[in-house]
Amino acid sequence: MEKLPRGPMLNRVIQDQIKQYITVNRLEEGDLLPPEGQLASDLGVSRGSVREAIKSLESLGIIEVRHGDGVRVRAFNFDPIFDLLSYGLVYDPIRAAEILQIRVWLEVAAVADAVDKLSDAALDEVAALLDQWQAKATRGEDVSDDDRSFHRMLYTPLDNESLIRLIDIFWVIYHSLAVEKIGADRDPLATVQVHRELLHAIRARDAALAAQRMRQHFNKLEDRLAKAIEHSQGNGSTDHTPLPILSSN
Repeated sequence: MEKLPRGPMLNRVIQDQIKQYITVNRLEEGDLLPPEGQLASDLGVSRGSVREAIKSLESLGIIEVRHGDGVRVRAFNFDPIFDLLSYGLVYDPIRAAEILQIRVWLEVAAVADAVDKLSDAALDEVAALLDQWQAKATRGEDVSDDDRSFHRMLYTPLDNESLIRLIDIFWVIYHSLAVEKIGADRDPLATVQVHRELLHAIRARDAALAAQRMRQHFNKLEDRLAKAIEHSQGNGSTDHTPLPILSSN
Protein backbone atom coordinates (compact mmCIF):
# COMPACT_ATOMS: atom_id res chain seq x y z
CA MET A 1 0.00 0.00 0.00
CA GLU A 2 1.25 3.47 -0.84
CA LYS A 3 1.57 6.36 1.59
CA LEU A 4 -1.47 8.58 1.72
CA PRO A 5 -1.65 12.39 1.57
CA ARG A 6 -3.28 14.27 4.43
CA GLY A 7 -6.55 16.12 3.88
CA PRO A 8 -10.29 16.11 4.54
CA MET A 9 -10.81 13.12 2.22
CA LEU A 10 -8.41 10.93 4.20
CA ASN A 11 -11.14 8.61 5.49
CA ARG A 12 -12.42 7.97 1.97
CA VAL A 13 -8.92 7.41 0.63
CA ILE A 14 -8.14 4.89 3.37
CA GLN A 15 -11.37 3.06 2.58
CA ASP A 16 -10.40 2.89 -1.09
CA GLN A 17 -6.95 1.55 -0.21
CA ILE A 18 -8.39 -1.17 2.01
CA LYS A 19 -10.89 -2.17 -0.69
CA GLN A 20 -8.04 -2.26 -3.19
CA TYR A 21 -6.04 -4.48 -0.82
CA ILE A 22 -8.99 -6.90 -0.64
CA THR A 23 -9.30 -6.95 -4.44
CA VAL A 24 -5.60 -7.24 -5.28
CA ASN A 25 -5.07 -10.04 -2.77
CA ARG A 26 -8.29 -11.74 -3.85
CA LEU A 27 -9.57 -12.02 -0.32
CA GLU A 28 -12.84 -13.89 0.07
CA GLU A 29 -15.59 -14.09 2.65
CA GLY A 30 -14.11 -14.73 6.09
CA ASP A 31 -10.52 -13.90 5.12
CA LEU A 32 -8.63 -11.87 7.69
CA LEU A 33 -7.29 -8.36 6.96
CA PRO A 34 -3.94 -7.19 8.37
CA PRO A 35 -4.03 -5.85 11.94
CA GLU A 36 -5.02 -2.23 12.44
CA GLY A 37 -1.49 -1.26 13.41
CA GLN A 38 0.01 -2.79 10.27
CA LEU A 39 -2.51 -1.03 8.05
CA ALA A 40 -1.70 2.27 9.72
CA SER A 41 2.03 1.72 9.26
CA ASP A 42 1.69 0.66 5.63
CA LEU A 43 -0.49 3.66 4.81
CA GLY A 44 1.48 6.13 6.86
CA VAL A 45 -1.53 7.27 8.87
CA SER A 46 -2.65 7.04 12.48
CA ARG A 47 -4.39 4.00 13.90
CA GLY A 48 -7.33 6.26 14.70
CA SER A 49 -7.72 7.13 11.02
CA VAL A 50 -7.64 3.45 10.06
CA ARG A 51 -10.16 2.66 12.79
CA GLU A 52 -12.61 5.25 11.44
CA ALA A 53 -12.23 3.95 7.90
CA ILE A 54 -12.86 0.41 9.10
CA LYS A 55 -16.04 1.55 10.85
CA SER A 56 -17.18 3.13 7.59
CA LEU A 57 -16.49 -0.04 5.59
CA GLU A 58 -18.30 -2.11 8.19
CA SER A 59 -21.37 0.12 7.86
CA LEU A 60 -21.24 -0.50 4.09
CA GLY A 61 -21.29 -4.26 4.70
CA ILE A 62 -17.86 -4.82 3.12
CA ILE A 63 -16.03 -6.03 6.21
CA GLU A 64 -16.95 -7.35 9.63
CA VAL A 65 -15.21 -6.52 12.89
CA ARG A 66 -15.07 -9.54 15.18
CA HIS A 67 -13.86 -8.53 18.61
CA GLY A 68 -10.96 -10.70 19.71
CA ASP A 69 -10.62 -12.13 16.21
CA GLY A 70 -9.86 -9.18 13.92
CA VAL A 71 -11.36 -7.70 10.77
CA ARG A 72 -12.65 -10.11 8.16
CA VAL A 73 -14.10 -9.76 4.68
CA ARG A 74 -17.86 -10.04 4.68
CA ALA A 75 -19.94 -11.83 2.05
CA PHE A 76 -21.65 -9.64 -0.54
CA ASN A 77 -24.97 -8.45 0.84
CA PHE A 78 -27.74 -5.91 0.24
CA ASP A 79 -27.95 -4.64 3.83
CA PRO A 80 -26.62 -1.12 3.12
CA ILE A 81 -29.06 -0.70 0.22
CA PHE A 82 -31.90 -1.93 2.40
CA ASP A 83 -31.02 0.48 5.21
CA LEU A 84 -30.80 3.43 2.84
CA LEU A 85 -34.04 2.71 0.98
CA SER A 86 -36.11 1.73 4.01
CA TYR A 87 -35.18 5.04 5.67
CA GLY A 88 -35.38 7.39 2.70
CA LEU A 89 -38.60 6.07 1.16
CA VAL A 90 -40.58 6.51 4.38
CA TYR A 91 -40.63 10.21 3.50
CA ASP A 92 -40.92 9.99 -0.27
CA PRO A 93 -43.89 8.17 -1.88
CA ILE A 94 -42.77 9.35 -5.33
CA ARG A 95 -39.47 7.47 -5.05
CA ALA A 96 -41.37 4.57 -3.50
CA ALA A 97 -43.58 4.41 -6.61
CA GLU A 98 -40.46 4.31 -8.80
CA ILE A 99 -39.02 1.45 -6.75
CA LEU A 100 -42.36 -0.38 -7.04
CA GLN A 101 -42.14 -0.06 -10.82
CA ILE A 102 -38.70 -1.69 -10.71
CA ARG A 103 -40.14 -4.51 -8.60
CA VAL A 104 -42.95 -5.01 -11.10
CA TRP A 105 -40.50 -5.25 -14.01
CA LEU A 106 -38.34 -7.66 -12.04
CA GLU A 107 -41.13 -9.99 -10.91
CA VAL A 108 -42.92 -10.05 -14.26
CA ALA A 109 -39.71 -11.28 -15.89
CA ALA A 110 -38.84 -13.67 -13.07
CA VAL A 111 -42.22 -15.38 -12.87
CA ALA A 112 -42.09 -16.17 -16.59
CA ASP A 113 -38.79 -17.97 -16.01
CA ALA A 114 -40.13 -19.73 -12.92
CA VAL A 115 -43.14 -21.27 -14.69
CA ASP A 116 -41.18 -24.20 -16.10
CA LYS A 117 -38.98 -24.65 -13.04
CA LEU A 118 -41.62 -24.90 -10.32
CA SER A 119 -42.42 -28.57 -9.67
CA ASP A 120 -45.96 -29.80 -9.05
CA ALA A 121 -44.96 -30.49 -5.45
CA ALA A 122 -43.70 -26.92 -5.04
CA LEU A 123 -46.96 -25.59 -6.49
CA ASP A 124 -48.91 -27.72 -4.02
CA GLU A 125 -46.98 -26.03 -1.22
CA VAL A 126 -47.86 -22.62 -2.66
CA ALA A 127 -51.52 -23.66 -2.79
CA ALA A 128 -51.38 -24.74 0.86
CA LEU A 129 -49.89 -21.37 1.75
CA LEU A 130 -52.79 -19.63 -0.03
CA ASP A 131 -55.29 -21.69 1.97
CA GLN A 132 -53.54 -20.59 5.17
CA TRP A 133 -53.46 -17.00 3.92
CA GLN A 134 -57.20 -17.05 3.16
CA ALA A 135 -58.06 -18.50 6.57
CA LYS A 136 -56.05 -15.81 8.35
CA ALA A 137 -57.56 -13.06 6.18
CA THR A 138 -61.05 -14.34 7.00
CA ARG A 139 -60.24 -14.04 10.69
CA GLY A 140 -58.89 -10.52 10.19
CA GLU A 141 -55.33 -11.51 11.11
CA ASP A 142 -52.12 -10.04 9.72
CA VAL A 143 -51.19 -11.82 6.48
CA SER A 144 -48.04 -9.92 5.53
CA ASP A 145 -45.76 -12.91 6.19
CA ASP A 146 -47.89 -15.06 3.89
CA ASP A 147 -47.58 -12.45 1.14
CA ARG A 148 -43.81 -12.44 1.53
CA SER A 149 -43.59 -16.25 1.58
CA PHE A 150 -45.72 -16.54 -1.57
CA HIS A 151 -43.27 -14.51 -3.64
CA ARG A 152 -40.20 -16.19 -2.17
CA MET A 153 -41.61 -19.64 -2.95
CA LEU A 154 -42.18 -18.71 -6.60
CA TYR A 155 -38.55 -17.79 -7.19
CA THR A 156 -36.68 -20.31 -5.04
CA PRO A 157 -36.35 -22.79 -7.96
CA LEU A 158 -34.45 -20.16 -9.96
CA ASP A 159 -31.46 -20.62 -7.60
CA ASN A 160 -30.77 -16.89 -7.57
CA GLU A 161 -30.25 -15.73 -3.98
CA SER A 162 -29.69 -12.13 -5.10
CA LEU A 163 -33.15 -12.08 -6.67
CA ILE A 164 -34.68 -13.36 -3.43
CA ARG A 165 -32.84 -10.70 -1.43
CA LEU A 166 -34.00 -7.95 -3.79
CA ILE A 167 -37.60 -9.14 -3.49
CA ASP A 168 -37.18 -9.10 0.29
CA ILE A 169 -35.86 -5.54 0.16
CA PHE A 170 -38.80 -4.34 -1.93
CA TRP A 171 -41.23 -6.18 0.34
CA VAL A 172 -39.86 -4.66 3.55
CA ILE A 173 -39.76 -1.18 2.00
CA TYR A 174 -43.45 -1.24 1.16
CA HIS A 175 -44.38 -2.71 4.49
CA SER A 176 -42.58 0.21 6.14
CA LEU A 177 -44.98 2.74 4.60
CA ALA A 178 -48.01 4.24 6.33
CA VAL A 179 -51.54 2.88 6.17
CA GLU A 180 -52.81 6.40 6.82
CA LYS A 181 -51.27 7.77 3.63
CA ILE A 182 -51.33 4.76 1.32
CA GLY A 183 -54.40 3.05 2.69
CA ALA A 184 -54.97 -0.47 3.96
CA ASP A 185 -56.01 -3.36 1.76
CA ARG A 186 -59.80 -3.05 2.02
CA ASP A 187 -60.48 -6.49 0.53
CA PRO A 188 -57.79 -8.96 1.66
CA LEU A 189 -59.80 -11.95 0.43
CA ALA A 190 -59.83 -10.46 -3.08
CA THR A 191 -56.06 -10.10 -2.78
CA VAL A 192 -55.80 -13.81 -1.99
CA GLN A 193 -57.92 -14.58 -5.05
CA VAL A 194 -55.63 -12.51 -7.28
CA HIS A 195 -52.72 -14.62 -6.07
CA ARG A 196 -54.73 -17.81 -6.70
CA GLU A 197 -55.33 -16.73 -10.29
CA LEU A 198 -51.61 -16.19 -10.66
CA LEU A 199 -50.98 -19.69 -9.30
CA HIS A 200 -53.52 -21.13 -11.77
CA ALA A 201 -51.61 -19.57 -14.66
CA ILE A 202 -48.37 -21.08 -13.39
CA ARG A 203 -50.00 -24.52 -12.98
CA ALA A 204 -51.13 -24.25 -16.60
CA ARG A 205 -47.49 -23.62 -17.53
CA ASP A 206 -48.59 -20.49 -19.36
CA ALA A 207 -45.66 -18.10 -18.97
CA ALA A 208 -47.34 -15.23 -20.83
CA LEU A 209 -50.50 -15.46 -18.73
CA ALA A 210 -48.48 -15.76 -15.50
CA ALA A 211 -46.51 -12.63 -16.40
CA GLN A 212 -49.74 -10.80 -17.22
CA ARG A 213 -51.36 -11.77 -13.92
CA MET A 214 -48.21 -10.90 -11.99
CA ARG A 215 -48.34 -7.46 -13.58
CA GLN A 216 -52.03 -7.02 -12.78
CA HIS A 217 -51.69 -8.13 -9.17
CA PHE A 218 -49.74 -4.95 -8.37
CA ASN A 219 -52.57 -2.68 -9.59
CA LYS A 220 -54.15 -2.06 -6.18
CA LEU A 221 -50.84 -1.15 -4.58
CA GLU A 222 -50.01 1.18 -7.45
CA ASP A 223 -53.38 2.90 -7.04
CA ARG A 224 -52.78 3.38 -3.31
CA LEU A 225 -49.33 4.81 -3.95
CA ALA A 226 -50.72 7.16 -6.60
CA LYS A 227 -53.18 8.50 -4.05
CA ALA A 228 -50.36 8.91 -1.52
CA ILE A 229 -48.38 10.95 -4.05
CA GLU A 230 -51.41 13.12 -4.79
CA HIS A 231 -51.92 13.68 -1.06
CA SER A 232 -48.24 14.49 -0.54
CA GLN A 233 -48.21 17.00 -3.39
CA GLY A 234 -51.42 18.53 -2.13
CA ASN A 235 -49.81 19.12 1.26
CA GLY A 236 -46.78 20.79 -0.32
CA SER A 237 -43.11 19.94 -0.06
CA THR A 238 -42.97 20.72 3.66
CA ASP A 239 -44.94 17.59 4.60
CA HIS A 240 -42.32 15.24 6.07
CA THR A 241 -44.62 13.07 8.15
CA PRO A 242 -43.24 9.51 8.00
CA LEU A 243 -45.40 6.81 6.43
CA PRO A 244 -46.46 3.95 8.93
CA ILE A 245 -47.06 0.20 7.94
CA LEU A 246 -48.52 -0.78 4.61
CA SER A 247 -50.77 -3.80 4.54
CA SER A 248 -49.96 -6.63 2.16
CA ASN A 249 -50.84 -6.73 -1.50
